[in-house]
Amino acid sequence: MSLVNDPIYIEESQKLNNTAKLVKESKEFLEDSIKKLGAGNLETLRGLRADTETGQNFMLEMQKLHEKNASFNLPDKYKQLEELEFLAKEPYFARLDLHEDNETDSYYIGKFGLSVDNKPLITDWRAKVASIFYRYRYPQKSVKYSTPNGEVVTDLILKRTFEISEGELVKYYNNDIQLDENEIIVDKIQTRTGGVLEDIVETIQESQLDIIEADPRKLCIVQGCVGSGKSTVAIHKLSHIFFNFPNITAGRSILIAKNQILVSYLSTLFPKLGIFDISYKTISDLIVNILFKESLSIKVNSRDTTDLDAITLDTIVHLNEEISGLEELVSQKIDEVFDTDEFASFSGFIYSKENAMLENVEDAVGEMKEELELQKEYLKETDSPSRKELHKRNIAILNRIVGRLNTVGKTVNEKIFKDLLRICKINPTKELTYTQALVYIYLYDRCIGLKKFEKYQYCVVDEGQDFSILEYLVLGRLVLHGRFCILGDLNQSYQAEGLTKWEQIEQVIPAAKTAETFELDTNYRSTKPIIDLANKILNPYTQKYLPKSINRKGEEPKIIKTASEQEMLTTFKELITQDINSLDKSIGVITFSEQMFNEAAKIIKETKINDEYFIKLDSKSKIVYLPKAVYLTSFEECKGLEFSKVYGLGLDLDTVNNFMQAKKAFVVVTRAMNEVTLIA
Repeated sequence: MSLVNDPIYIEESQKLNNTAKLVKESKEFLEDSIKKLGAGNLETLRGLRADTETGQNFMLEMQKLHEKNASFNLPDKYKQLEELEFLAKEPYFARLDLHEDNETDSYYIGKFGLSVDNKPLITDWRAKVASIFYRYRYPQKSVKYSTPNGEVVTDLILKRTFEISEGELVKYYNNDIQLDENEIIVDKIQTRTGGVLEDIVETIQESQLDIIEADPRKLCIVQGCVGSGKSTVAIHKLSHIFFNFPNITAGRSILIAKNQILVSYLSTLFPKLGIFDISYKTISDLIVNILFKESLSIKVNSRDTTDLDAITLDTIVHLNEEISGLEELVSQKIDEVFDTDEFASFSGFIYSKENAMLENVEDAVGEMKEELELQKEYLKETDSPSRKELHKRNIAILNRIVGRLNTVGKTVNEKIFKDLLRICKINPTKELTYTQALVYIYLYDRCIGLKKFEKYQYCVVDEGQDFSILEYLVLGRLVLHGRFCILGDLNQSYQAEGLTKWEQIEQVIPAAKTAETFELDTNYRSTKPIIDLANKILNPYTQKYLPKSINRKGEEPKIIKTASEQEMLTTFKELITQDINSLDKSIGVITFSEQMFNEAAKIIKETKINDEYFIKLDSKSKIVYLPKAVYLTSFEECKGLEFSKVYGLGLDLDTVNNFMQAKKAFVVVTRAMNEVTLIA
């Protein structure tokens, strides 16, 4: 039956048109509200300027204006405008019909939710009920979803998926037992060009949803094979958290990646999911931020990471034992202050190992100063001579206690902290290496405490296998309550300081001992021939965490052997020139030496490619990612990225003879979605 004569298609097209009309009206209403607010503000300010009266009335009117603008919440309104802009093109991607208590309700699932006249028009994919779309493949009875009030059981009568382009219904699928949903995933992937991260709200798999919906108050570790969507799942998890856990905000959350190239790449997805104010940084960025906020005049060479792998787990265990002993000493010194009959009545302070040593001293001083103020108030209020004498004596005692506690604080500041720096061979008057800076910040936080740097409510770590045990130790101090989602692939861990197993994290972040752990074992990025080659590379060395293919068809990888470096470059020039003449995708050119990088750059420039579409990946520069461009990168900086086509220059698979080399070749090959050409 032609779609034109299909009654379901006609009905759904009409529904889409009606929804688009309401989205447009909502957008116009919001735009009008913003314009009216601006005009109203301008009119009020002009009136105040024209009014000759000043002083209290002026300040009162300004306060009213401020409160009015704050209640309107302009940033939130602009975020809603962005969402409505998207919904105008694709209001929703699925429909669920749920039957309960003799009633059937239809839910249209979209990237963002929208209610009109207090009635839900589009259901946000992050809403609890929307999980049915991802967890149940076809209509069936007694499906379940969780709500804050408990589990709901209902019957799934209809599950329908739509393909909508620029507000027009292209086609629909009734997701029944005959439909292979992998076909929908393949269709979606085939339209991508790579180069930028795309959202996956329409194709989230149940294993991915388990991670997205996992309780953010518990640490989460994800071992995900290459191409399993780890990065996109991580960012979708953040979007889900901000929607369902209002106490965890984007402004107090952070995404950590190993280098600035990957940070910039991952950040391309945040706006697509309505996240505009999250932090995304490298740990080097965090070091600079902490030193600035805490006014610490320390010079750091963040590029000097030569000694990072020297800090082993044994080193950290020994350091923590030293710090624990000093914490006991400070706790004893605080107790000793009150260890006289005269001072004992004011004792009762409890030392907290959650806080820094100096913070504990300052808390004890704070308690004594509060009591001091109370005693002063009592002295003013009483007329009894004997009571006056008592309060005067208490005031004198409290002043002496404060003085002794301040001496303990001085010991922490001037002796304990400095002694620890000397033990760790750190001279704060000289330029520190990246490793020394991390140790300095860790010691500072344990001894003095970070007072101006606001710790994060939630943290996602991408490519988590590449971070050292020391970096995790420091991150554990910068994120509240161990709220992490750490994602990575041990088959891509080849840096000396990286992890060899995920259990290492629990040695430095205590919350990891009770972490929820997940494994993603299916590659959705690459074609089957690419995955077959990648697994062939790793097979001699491991059978663990090898990616499973969804059997997406594609070209066989091209492996070209040349007689000389010059012949290799000539071959590359011929092939890349053809690609650039009809540039309709992202192309990654991956090199293994600085000389090869420079030679490849020269060749690409000679094709007279538009500068805008030739992007050299450089961790020193801000990167603007495009879906159709040529990206030139060194091998060290390609991890985490994906391209439609990949050239590996200088990668000879016949010379791979150990696990570390195999991992490197594996990474290069699996950057490709559709085509791989290795020239050696």
